[in-house]
Amino acid sequence: MRERQTSASSVPRAAAGSLLRGVWETLIGLFLVTLAWELLHLALGTSAVPSPLEAVATLFGRLGRDLPAHLGASLARILVATLVQVVFGGALGMAIGASRRAAALIGPAVSVLYPVPKIAFLPVFMITLGIGELSKILFVVTVAIFQTIVALRDGVAEIPPNLRLAARSLGLGRRGMLRHLILPALTPRLFTSARLGIGVGLSALFFAENYATRYGVGYLIMNSFAMADYKATYAGILALSLLALALFAAIDAAERRVCPWLRVGYGAGGRA
Repeated sequence: MRERQTSASSVPRAAAGSLLRGVWETLIGLFLVTLAWELLHLALGTSAVPSPLEAVATLFGRLGRDLPAHLGASLARILVATLVQVVFGGALGMAIGASRRAAALIGPAVSVLYPVPKIAFLPVFMITLGIGELSKILFVVTVAIFQTIVALRDGVAEIPPNLRLAARSLGLGRRGMLRHLILPALTPRLFTSARLGIGVGLSALFFAENYATRYGVGYLIMNSFAMADYKATYAGILALSLLALALFAAIDAAERRVCPWLRVGYGAGGRA
């Protein structure tokens, strides 16, 4: 009993240590990127590559004006697109992995469409769905969703057969298998899919926000570039990067709460 209590009490301490390591690694990464940026600025000696300090000054100079609107528009689009692609992509991936009928009906289409560069379909979305918010969000969803489908499909296939047999021996039906075996096993992959969706989705959103919109960080970056306002261009890139970092940090925090064993050395095989 004492050993079990000690093991349980070590989980919060290990999680806190993992959080501190993550913060420290992020700070080191930011320092290295800033150093490389400053060295590039000094080496080129051109206004086309402003210093990090100039970009940061421009970034905070815009905070009281139009930057919050651009950030808010991009944040809303990427959040909606990520939620849609994780929910629907996860459902399709689990269905393909768990059902032979779904694999036969949907699997071939996924195999054909997955390697296709979806960014090339942006004009198709604009023609068929118009140039409003719907086409931008669905475009981002389409770019990111196939990674989620494939990840969840493979995740179902990787569930050990002995766990499936144990679940069946306990009398679990399809719903019980889904609730008590498949969903818990695939929850970490859902968080990974959210990260991939944000990373790929922001890249797709950057392209989508350059067409028929007045708000969005992608629009801010390219509009500033077109006007040769390079400080504002780099400030926009910095704002987009910080937005991505904040979203990744939020996903990490949610993952630590839902799947604490992933960060403290626990796994399917016991204590690491």
